[in-house]
Amino acid sequence: MRLIIALLAVTVGVTVAAEPAAEPAADPAVYAQGELLYHAAGCVGCHSVPGLPHLGGGRDNPTVFGTFYAPNISPDLEQGIGAWTEGDFFTAMRDGRAPDGRLYWPTFPTMAYTKMTDADIHALWVYLSAQPAVQAPERAHEPKPIYAFPGALNLWRIMEFRPGPLSPEPGLTDPQQRGQYLVQAVTYCDQCHTPRSKIGRMRRGRYLAGGANLGKLEIHPNLTPDPEAGIGAWTEDDMVRFLTTGEKPDGSFAREDWVMHEKVRDSYSRLSEEDKRSIYAYLQTVPADDFDPEARWGEEAAP
Repeated sequence: MRLIIALLAVTVGVTVAAEPAAEPAADPAVYAQGELLYHAAGCVGCHSVPGLPHLGGGRDNPTVFGTFYAPNISPDLEQGIGAWTEGDFFTAMRDGRAPDGRLYWPTFPTMAYTKMTDADIHALWVYLSAQPAVQAPERAHEPKPIYAFPGALNLWRIMEFRPGPLSPEPGLTDPQQRGQYLVQAVTYCDQCHTPRSKIGRMRRGRYLAGGANLGKLEIHPNLTPDPEAGIGAWTEDDMVRFLTTGEKPDGSFAREDWVMHEKVRDSYSRLSEEDKRSIYAYLQTVPADDFDPEARWGEEAAP
């Protein structure tokens, strides 16, 4: 029938617009994985702020580098990422660069996302691409003068950025490898819970021994297996309960005015129980460290 219509159109000199090709439907399993990653990787906390349009960004992130505002990552063609290709998205996640070549500030945790698998980055792209486009203009960042100096961000990247994907540590069991991937690539626990220098460099010799976000005045506790300073006294069930509800072994809960409460509610609680147990299994392989971030930053970070 279409051939007949086309021949008639040529005969009478009428231009018939070609029907646009239908977009292939997303694989439901891939879409679901992308939605899970959107939450587990913390994207929701910055890019879907309560009271603002879904994926429209707008959240302020005060850090040691300055204050930064999450951009619109909806499929809007002008104000979001609707004009991006999947290759552009991979470059953003894997290399921390915008389609025009600009470097992203470290508040976008490329240091973690670069370690994600191709399959997970693809799933996240599938989920984002299927969401409604929203109009929400990007707000200009406010870096501190020392970091706004030309070349400062490039220098920091040379010192800190380690391109992925993740290389599993030798000798880990399958659950421990899964936990390593979740901790380092998806939930980026190490980016907050490892001490940093005054210029934001991770002190890798004290990996996961606790840190502080001095922009928000929050303490991130020691996650190493040290029995006193860390979580050495926690059981696997304690970890599952905490990542599900925010309840600690002593019956207290993650502070509602600190980011961990939000992370548990919106992100970690969505992980499967198996993944939560894998996180615990990996944390038990980290060298114990008696570093006490509360003692170092307690006065500075007191509310």
